[in-house]
Amino acid sequence: MALPKQKVPAAERFQVVFKKGVLRPLKPLRLRENSRVTLALFPEAKWRTDFERLLRRMRTRTRAVAQKDIEAEVGQARAEIKAKRRAARRPA
Repeated sequence: MALPKQKVPAAERFQVVFKKGVLRPLKPLRLRENSRVTLALFPEAKWRTDFERLLRRMRTRTRAVAQKDIEAEVGQARAEIKAKRRAARRPA
């Protein structure tokens, strides 16, 4: 009998404040006690500036392509990736 698969939580973004040498989340986190996580720190102002710059570049480059075509391509790529992952999990 196969054991049930454990669900791995998806990546989650949350805001924290750094005070007295400790990072404190502004909202409760859905983590078990003693969970280990990997953090990447991005000062919010720089992150926002970089993101807005990237968004402007993407809008400029995709201006001539219809939004529905972009969404269709992304959906197809996502389906292909899911199919490859499923195939990789199947026993040989």
